[in-house]
Amino acid sequence: MQFNTFISSIHDLERCVKARNLQEVLLEPIVLARQGQLSKAKVHDLARKAWQKELRPVLVWDLLMPERVMRTICDQLKDWQLSLFGAIRVCDPGAAYWLKIHCPEIPIQLIVETGNHNLEALQGWCEIFSASLERLVLSIELPEEKLIEYCQTLPVPCELLGVGPILLFYSPRSLLVNPLLERQNKETTEDIDSLYRFNPDSPLYLEATAAFADNPNRHFPTLETAHGTFMFLDKDQFILDRLDGLCEAGLHTVRLDLRHLSQEDNVAIDIDKICRQVLENPAKLRENWFRETRAPFFKANRTTALFSRMKSKLSEYRNDACLAEVMAGESGKYVVFYTWRSFEISQIQGMVLPTGEEIVPQDVVFRTINGEPVDTFEPEQLLVTDWIKKAVPGSLLLGKMS
Repeated sequence: MQFNTFISSIHDLERCVKARNLQEVLLEPIVLARQGQLSKAKVHDLARKAWQKELRPVLVWDLLMPERVMRTICDQLKDWQLSLFGAIRVCDPGAAYWLKIHCPEIPIQLIVETGNHNLEALQGWCEIFSASLERLVLSIELPEEKLIEYCQTLPVPCELLGVGPILLFYSPRSLLVNPLLERQNKETTEDIDSLYRFNPDSPLYLEATAAFADNPNRHFPTLETAHGTFMFLDKDQFILDRLDGLCEAGLHTVRLDLRHLSQEDNVAIDIDKICRQVLENPAKLRENWFRETRAPFFKANRTTALFSRMKSKLSEYRNDACLAEVMAGESGKYVVFYTWRSFEISQIQGMVLPTGEEIVPQDVVFRTINGEPVDTFEPEQLLVTDWIKKAVPGSLLLGKMS
Protein backbone atom coordinates (compact mmCIF):
# COMPACT_ATOMS: atom_id res chain seq x y z
CA MET A 1 0.00 0.00 0.00
CA GLN A 2 1.25 3.46 -0.89
CA PHE A 3 0.22 7.03 -0.04
CA ASN A 4 -0.32 10.05 -2.23
CA THR A 5 -1.16 13.68 -1.49
CA PHE A 6 -1.69 17.07 -3.12
CA ILE A 7 1.22 19.50 -3.40
CA SER A 8 1.53 23.12 -4.51
CA SER A 9 5.12 24.15 -3.69
CA ILE A 10 8.70 22.98 -3.67
CA HIS A 11 8.49 22.84 0.14
CA ASP A 12 5.61 20.38 -0.16
CA LEU A 13 7.71 18.35 -2.53
CA GLU A 14 10.65 18.24 -0.14
CA ARG A 15 8.40 17.03 2.68
CA CYS A 16 7.01 14.32 0.40
CA VAL A 17 10.52 13.08 -0.35
CA LYS A 18 10.95 12.40 3.37
CA ALA A 19 7.54 10.74 3.74
CA ARG A 20 7.49 6.96 4.09
CA ASN A 21 5.52 4.98 1.48
CA LEU A 22 4.57 8.16 -0.38
CA GLN A 23 5.45 7.69 -4.03
CA GLU A 24 2.98 9.93 -5.87
CA VAL A 25 2.08 13.64 -5.77
CA LEU A 26 -1.08 15.25 -7.15
CA LEU A 27 -0.87 18.55 -9.04
CA GLU A 28 -3.94 20.77 -9.46
CA PRO A 29 -3.80 23.46 -12.16
CA ILE A 30 -6.33 26.28 -12.08
CA VAL A 31 -7.64 25.51 -15.55
CA LEU A 32 -8.25 21.78 -14.98
CA ALA A 33 -8.95 21.18 -11.28
CA ARG A 34 -11.98 22.29 -9.30
CA GLN A 35 -9.83 23.36 -6.35
CA GLY A 36 -6.74 24.12 -8.42
CA GLN A 37 -4.49 27.06 -7.64
CA LEU A 38 -1.44 26.33 -9.81
CA SER A 39 -0.50 27.93 -13.09
CA LYS A 40 0.52 25.86 -16.09
CA ALA A 41 4.17 26.89 -15.62
CA LYS A 42 4.10 26.00 -11.92
CA VAL A 43 2.57 22.57 -12.61
CA HIS A 44 5.21 21.78 -15.24
CA ASP A 45 8.01 22.93 -12.93
CA LEU A 46 6.78 20.84 -10.00
CA ALA A 47 6.34 17.80 -12.25
CA ARG A 48 9.95 18.02 -13.44
CA LYS A 49 11.26 18.42 -9.91
CA ALA A 50 9.10 15.53 -8.68
CA TRP A 51 10.72 13.17 -11.20
CA GLN A 52 14.16 14.42 -10.15
CA LYS A 53 13.30 13.51 -6.56
CA GLU A 54 11.97 10.10 -7.64
CA LEU A 55 8.34 10.99 -7.00
CA ARG A 56 5.62 10.35 -9.59
CA PRO A 57 3.63 13.47 -10.56
CA VAL A 58 -0.05 13.00 -11.43
CA LEU A 59 -2.05 15.73 -13.17
CA VAL A 60 -5.53 16.36 -11.70
CA TRP A 61 -8.27 17.12 -14.25
CA ASP A 62 -11.43 16.70 -12.20
CA LEU A 63 -13.72 19.24 -13.88
CA LEU A 64 -17.14 18.18 -15.14
CA MET A 65 -17.46 20.11 -18.38
CA PRO A 66 -20.08 20.99 -20.99
CA GLU A 67 -18.96 20.33 -24.55
CA ARG A 68 -17.94 23.94 -25.24
CA VAL A 69 -15.67 24.14 -22.18
CA MET A 70 -14.14 20.76 -22.89
CA ARG A 71 -13.24 21.73 -26.45
CA THR A 72 -11.54 24.90 -25.20
CA ILE A 73 -9.57 22.97 -22.57
CA CYS A 74 -8.55 20.24 -25.01
CA ASP A 75 -7.23 22.90 -27.40
CA GLN A 76 -5.18 24.38 -24.55
CA LEU A 77 -3.79 20.97 -23.59
CA LYS A 78 -2.12 20.70 -26.98
CA ASP A 79 0.45 23.19 -25.62
CA TRP A 80 1.01 21.25 -22.39
CA GLN A 81 3.84 18.78 -21.89
CA LEU A 82 1.57 15.95 -20.83
CA SER A 83 4.47 13.52 -21.08
CA LEU A 84 5.77 15.07 -17.85
CA PHE A 85 3.03 13.32 -15.88
CA GLY A 86 3.04 9.72 -14.79
CA ALA A 87 -0.76 9.66 -15.04
CA ILE A 88 -3.77 11.95 -15.37
CA ARG A 89 -6.75 11.60 -13.06
CA VAL A 90 -10.15 12.60 -14.40
CA CYS A 91 -13.75 12.66 -13.23
CA ASP A 92 -15.53 13.41 -16.51
CA PRO A 93 -15.91 10.31 -18.74
CA GLY A 94 -15.62 12.59 -21.75
CA ALA A 95 -12.22 13.77 -20.58
CA ALA A 96 -11.15 10.18 -19.96
CA TYR A 97 -12.23 9.18 -23.45
CA TRP A 98 -10.39 12.16 -24.99
CA LEU A 99 -7.21 11.06 -23.18
CA LYS A 100 -7.66 7.48 -24.30
CA ILE A 101 -7.90 8.60 -27.96
CA HIS A 102 -5.35 11.42 -28.04
CA CYS A 103 -2.87 10.36 -25.34
CA PRO A 104 -3.12 6.56 -25.18
CA GLU A 105 0.39 6.31 -23.72
CA ILE A 106 -0.62 8.22 -20.54
CA PRO A 107 -2.34 6.13 -17.81
CA ILE A 108 -5.76 7.28 -16.62
CA GLN A 109 -6.86 7.37 -12.99
CA LEU A 110 -10.66 7.55 -13.05
CA ILE A 111 -12.39 9.30 -10.14
CA VAL A 112 -15.58 7.36 -9.41
CA GLU A 113 -16.43 8.87 -6.05
CA THR A 114 -19.88 10.06 -7.16
CA GLY A 115 -22.64 7.98 -8.73
CA ASN A 116 -20.55 4.84 -9.22
CA HIS A 117 -21.15 2.72 -6.15
CA ASN A 118 -22.06 -0.65 -7.66
CA LEU A 119 -19.64 -3.26 -8.92
CA GLU A 120 -21.29 -3.60 -12.33
CA ALA A 121 -20.82 0.11 -13.09
CA LEU A 122 -17.17 0.03 -12.04
CA GLN A 123 -16.52 -3.07 -14.14
CA GLY A 124 -18.13 -1.25 -17.05
CA TRP A 125 -15.64 1.63 -16.78
CA CYS A 126 -12.81 -0.89 -16.66
CA GLU A 127 -14.04 -2.38 -19.93
CA ILE A 128 -14.56 0.99 -21.62
CA PHE A 129 -11.12 2.38 -20.82
CA SER A 130 -9.38 -1.02 -20.74
CA ALA A 131 -5.63 -0.69 -21.29
CA SER A 132 -5.55 3.07 -20.52
CA LEU A 133 -7.11 2.69 -17.07
CA GLU A 134 -4.53 2.52 -14.31
CA ARG A 135 -6.65 3.05 -11.19
CA LEU A 136 -10.15 3.69 -9.84
CA VAL A 137 -10.58 6.32 -7.10
CA LEU A 138 -13.40 4.87 -5.00
CA SER A 139 -16.03 6.62 -2.88
CA ILE A 140 -15.85 6.91 0.91
CA GLU A 141 -19.60 6.12 0.90
CA LEU A 142 -18.76 2.46 0.32
CA PRO A 143 -18.59 0.45 3.57
CA GLU A 144 -15.52 -1.61 4.37
CA GLU A 145 -17.18 -4.85 3.28
CA LYS A 146 -17.85 -3.49 -0.21
CA LEU A 147 -14.42 -1.88 -0.47
CA ILE A 148 -12.77 -5.20 0.29
CA GLU A 149 -14.95 -6.94 -2.30
CA TYR A 150 -14.16 -4.33 -4.95
CA CYS A 151 -10.41 -4.38 -4.28
CA GLN A 152 -10.43 -8.16 -4.70
CA THR A 153 -12.74 -8.23 -7.74
CA LEU A 154 -11.91 -5.25 -9.94
CA PRO A 155 -9.21 -5.77 -12.58
CA VAL A 156 -7.40 -2.49 -11.75
CA PRO A 157 -5.89 -1.13 -8.51
CA CYS A 158 -8.06 1.04 -6.26
CA GLU A 159 -7.52 4.22 -4.27
CA LEU A 160 -9.44 5.57 -1.25
CA LEU A 161 -9.38 8.73 0.83
CA GLY A 162 -7.70 7.92 4.13
CA VAL A 163 -7.94 11.34 5.71
CA GLY A 164 -9.36 14.64 4.52
CA PRO A 165 -12.48 16.79 4.15
CA ILE A 166 -15.87 15.18 3.51
CA LEU A 167 -17.63 16.96 0.66
CA LEU A 168 -21.30 17.56 1.42
CA PHE A 169 -22.27 19.71 -1.53
CA TYR A 170 -20.83 20.96 -4.80
CA SER A 171 -22.32 23.31 -7.37
CA PRO A 172 -20.62 24.74 -10.47
CA ARG A 173 -22.42 28.00 -9.63
CA SER A 174 -20.96 30.95 -7.74
CA LEU A 175 -22.81 31.02 -4.41
CA LEU A 176 -20.50 32.98 -2.10
CA VAL A 177 -19.11 36.04 -3.84
CA ASN A 178 -22.27 38.08 -4.33
CA PRO A 179 -23.75 37.55 -0.83
CA LEU A 180 -20.41 38.35 0.81
CA LEU A 181 -19.87 41.43 -1.33
CA GLU A 182 -23.33 42.66 -0.37
CA ARG A 183 -22.44 42.11 3.26
CA GLN A 184 -19.16 43.93 2.76
CA ASN A 185 -21.07 47.02 1.79
CA LYS A 186 -22.74 46.97 5.22
CA GLU A 187 -19.81 46.02 7.46
CA THR A 188 -16.23 47.09 8.05
CA THR A 189 -13.31 45.50 6.24
CA GLU A 190 -12.09 44.05 9.55
CA ASP A 191 -15.39 42.23 10.05
CA ILE A 192 -15.28 40.79 6.57
CA ASP A 193 -11.65 39.63 6.86
CA SER A 194 -12.69 37.44 9.76
CA LEU A 195 -15.30 35.73 7.58
CA TYR A 196 -13.28 34.81 4.50
CA ARG A 197 -10.00 35.27 2.69
CA PHE A 198 -8.87 35.45 -0.91
CA ASN A 199 -5.81 33.61 -2.18
CA PRO A 200 -3.86 36.00 -4.43
CA ASP A 201 -2.37 33.10 -6.46
CA SER A 202 -5.78 32.17 -7.88
CA PRO A 203 -8.32 34.17 -9.88
CA LEU A 204 -10.83 33.12 -7.25
CA TYR A 205 -10.24 31.11 -4.09
CA LEU A 206 -12.72 32.24 -1.49
CA GLU A 207 -12.92 30.46 1.87
CA ALA A 208 -15.78 30.99 4.29
CA THR A 209 -17.96 29.18 6.80
CA ALA A 210 -21.67 28.53 6.49
CA ALA A 211 -24.25 27.90 9.19
CA PHE A 212 -27.93 27.01 9.18
CA ALA A 213 -30.66 28.98 10.91
CA ASP A 214 -31.66 26.04 13.12
CA ASN A 215 -28.04 25.45 14.24
CA PRO A 216 -26.16 28.74 13.97
CA ASN A 217 -23.24 27.63 16.14
CA ARG A 218 -22.15 24.82 13.83
CA HIS A 219 -19.95 26.17 11.03
CA PHE A 220 -19.36 24.23 7.83
CA PRO A 221 -16.20 25.05 5.81
CA THR A 222 -17.18 26.46 2.42
CA LEU A 223 -15.03 27.23 -0.60
CA GLU A 224 -15.60 28.98 -3.89
CA THR A 225 -13.21 28.80 -6.82
CA ALA A 226 -13.53 29.74 -10.46
CA HIS A 227 -15.16 26.33 -11.01
CA GLY A 228 -17.89 26.43 -8.36
CA THR A 229 -18.81 26.27 -4.70
CA PHE A 230 -18.04 23.50 -2.17
CA MET A 231 -19.40 22.82 1.31
CA PHE A 232 -17.65 20.36 3.61
CA LEU A 233 -18.56 18.61 6.83
CA ASP A 234 -17.05 20.23 9.91
CA LYS A 235 -15.31 16.92 10.71
CA ASP A 236 -12.67 15.04 8.70
CA GLN A 237 -12.83 11.57 7.20
CA PHE A 238 -10.28 9.39 9.03
CA ILE A 239 -9.75 5.65 8.48
CA LEU A 240 -5.97 5.53 8.82
CA ASP A 241 -6.33 3.41 11.94
CA ARG A 242 -8.64 0.91 10.18
CA LEU A 243 -6.65 -0.02 7.09
CA ASP A 244 -5.61 -3.58 7.95
CA GLY A 245 -8.52 -5.27 6.20
CA LEU A 246 -8.20 -3.10 3.13
CA CYS A 247 -4.45 -3.70 2.95
CA GLU A 248 -5.02 -7.44 3.05
CA ALA A 249 -7.62 -7.07 0.29
CA GLY A 250 -5.08 -5.30 -1.91
CA LEU A 251 -6.00 -1.61 -1.65
CA HIS A 252 -3.30 0.07 -3.73
CA THR A 253 -3.29 3.73 -2.63
CA VAL A 254 -4.49 5.75 0.36
CA ARG A 255 -4.94 9.46 -0.29
CA LEU A 256 -3.96 11.95 2.40
CA ASP A 257 -5.80 15.20 1.63
CA LEU A 258 -4.37 18.05 3.71
CA ARG A 259 -5.42 20.95 1.50
CA HIS A 260 -7.78 22.39 4.12
CA LEU A 261 -4.83 22.65 6.53
CA SER A 262 -2.77 24.71 4.08
CA GLN A 263 -0.38 27.44 5.19
CA GLU A 264 0.50 30.14 2.69
CA ASP A 265 1.24 28.27 -0.57
CA ASN A 266 1.84 24.88 1.06
CA VAL A 267 -0.87 22.19 1.06
CA ALA A 268 1.07 19.17 2.36
CA ILE A 269 1.93 20.46 5.82
CA ASP A 270 3.62 17.81 8.01
CA ILE A 271 3.01 15.10 5.41
CA ASP A 272 6.30 13.39 6.35
CA LYS A 273 5.34 13.23 10.03
CA ILE A 274 1.80 12.07 9.23
CA CYS A 275 2.99 9.21 7.01
CA ARG A 276 5.33 8.03 9.74
CA GLN A 277 2.55 8.13 12.34
CA VAL A 278 0.14 6.25 10.05
CA LEU A 279 2.62 3.39 9.89
CA GLU A 280 3.68 3.51 13.55
CA ASN A 281 0.72 4.66 15.65
CA PRO A 282 -2.41 5.64 13.65
CA ALA A 283 -4.65 5.59 16.75
CA LYS A 284 -2.49 8.28 18.35
CA LEU A 285 -2.62 10.26 15.12
CA ARG A 286 -6.42 10.20 15.26
CA GLU A 287 -6.40 11.44 18.86
CA ASN A 288 -4.16 14.36 17.95
CA TRP A 289 -5.74 15.18 14.57
CA PHE A 290 -6.30 18.85 13.78
CA ARG A 291 -10.09 18.51 13.69
CA GLU A 292 -12.73 16.09 14.92
CA THR A 293 -12.72 12.89 12.87
CA ARG A 294 -15.38 10.55 11.55
CA ALA A 295 -15.76 7.59 9.21
CA PRO A 296 -19.51 7.85 8.60
CA PHE A 297 -19.83 5.09 6.02
CA PHE A 298 -16.94 2.78 6.78
CA LYS A 299 -18.75 0.19 8.90
CA ALA A 300 -22.11 0.53 7.18
CA ASN A 301 -23.83 2.91 4.80
CA ARG A 302 -27.22 3.45 6.41
CA THR A 303 -28.43 6.09 3.98
CA THR A 304 -30.95 3.54 2.64
CA ALA A 305 -32.28 2.56 6.06
CA LEU A 306 -35.30 4.83 5.71
CA PHE A 307 -36.27 3.56 2.26
CA SER A 308 -38.76 1.06 3.68
CA ARG A 309 -40.47 3.85 5.61
CA MET A 310 -40.49 6.08 2.54
CA LYS A 311 -42.03 3.36 0.39
CA SER A 312 -45.56 4.08 -0.76
CA LYS A 313 -48.20 2.60 1.53
CA LEU A 314 -50.16 1.64 -1.56
CA SER A 315 -47.68 -0.90 -2.92
CA GLU A 316 -49.23 -3.79 -0.99
CA TYR A 317 -52.63 -3.00 -2.51
CA ARG A 318 -51.48 -3.19 -6.12
CA ASN A 319 -52.75 -6.72 -6.66
CA ASP A 320 -55.79 -8.49 -8.12
CA ALA A 321 -58.05 -6.59 -5.71
CA CYS A 322 -57.10 -3.23 -7.27
CA LEU A 323 -59.77 -2.14 -9.75
CA ALA A 324 -58.88 1.43 -10.68
CA GLU A 325 -56.69 4.40 -9.76
CA VAL A 326 -57.53 8.06 -9.28
CA MET A 327 -55.73 10.04 -11.96
CA ALA A 328 -57.07 13.56 -11.34
CA GLY A 329 -59.77 15.55 -9.65
CA GLU A 330 -60.96 18.96 -8.58
CA SER A 331 -62.17 19.48 -5.05
CA GLY A 332 -65.94 19.71 -4.84
CA LYS A 333 -66.44 18.93 -8.52
CA TYR A 334 -65.20 15.62 -9.91
CA VAL A 335 -62.79 12.67 -9.74
CA VAL A 336 -61.23 10.86 -12.75
CA PHE A 337 -60.45 7.14 -12.52
CA TYR A 338 -58.37 4.90 -14.78
CA THR A 339 -59.46 1.25 -14.72
CA TRP A 340 -56.90 -1.51 -14.36
CA ARG A 341 -59.13 -4.50 -15.15
CA SER A 342 -62.67 -5.58 -15.94
CA PHE A 343 -65.14 -5.37 -13.03
CA GLU A 344 -68.71 -4.55 -12.11
CA ILE A 345 -69.89 -1.85 -9.72
CA SER A 346 -71.10 -4.49 -7.28
CA GLN A 347 -67.49 -5.64 -6.76
CA ILE A 348 -66.34 -2.29 -5.30
CA GLN A 349 -65.58 -2.53 -1.59
CA GLY A 350 -63.71 0.68 -0.83
CA MET A 351 -60.82 3.00 -1.60
CA VAL A 352 -57.34 3.34 -0.08
CA LEU A 353 -55.58 6.72 -0.01
CA PRO A 354 -51.81 7.31 -0.45
CA THR A 355 -51.62 7.87 3.31
CA GLY A 356 -52.87 4.32 3.86
CA GLU A 357 -56.29 5.44 5.10
CA GLU A 358 -59.21 3.41 3.79
CA ILE A 359 -62.61 4.95 2.99
CA VAL A 360 -65.89 3.60 1.61
CA PRO A 361 -67.43 5.98 -0.96
CA GLN A 362 -71.23 6.12 -0.78
CA ASP A 363 -73.69 6.35 -3.70
CA VAL A 364 -71.00 6.82 -6.36
CA VAL A 365 -72.19 7.06 -9.96
CA PHE A 366 -69.59 6.33 -12.64
CA ARG A 367 -69.84 7.97 -16.05
CA THR A 368 -67.82 7.76 -19.24
CA ILE A 369 -66.01 10.85 -20.43
CA ASN A 370 -69.08 11.48 -22.58
CA GLY A 371 -71.28 11.61 -19.49
CA GLU A 372 -73.01 8.23 -19.94
CA PRO A 373 -73.70 6.29 -16.68
CA VAL A 374 -72.08 2.82 -16.60
CA ASP A 375 -71.90 -0.03 -14.07
CA THR A 376 -69.71 -2.48 -16.01
CA PHE A 377 -66.14 -1.50 -16.79
CA GLU A 378 -63.31 -2.57 -19.10
CA PRO A 379 -59.53 -2.25 -18.61
CA GLU A 380 -57.82 1.05 -19.54
CA GLN A 381 -61.06 3.01 -19.40
CA LEU A 382 -61.42 6.59 -18.11
CA LEU A 383 -64.33 7.16 -15.73
CA VAL A 384 -65.66 10.30 -14.07
CA THR A 385 -67.60 10.59 -10.78
CA ASP A 386 -68.84 13.40 -8.64
CA TRP A 387 -66.40 14.64 -6.02
CA ILE A 388 -65.37 12.01 -3.43
CA LYS A 389 -64.10 13.51 -0.19
CA LYS A 390 -60.37 12.89 0.44
CA ALA A 391 -59.83 11.32 -3.01
CA VAL A 392 -56.47 12.42 -4.46
CA PRO A 393 -54.39 11.22 -7.42
CA GLY A 394 -52.88 7.84 -6.61
CA SER A 395 -55.81 6.61 -4.51
CA LEU A 396 -56.82 3.06 -5.41
CA LEU A 397 -60.32 1.63 -5.87
CA LEU A 398 -60.47 -1.81 -4.28
CA GLY A 399 -62.67 -4.86 -4.85
CA LYS A 400 -62.82 -8.54 -4.03
CA MET A 401 -59.80 -10.73 -4.76
CA SER A 402 -60.48 -12.93 -7.79
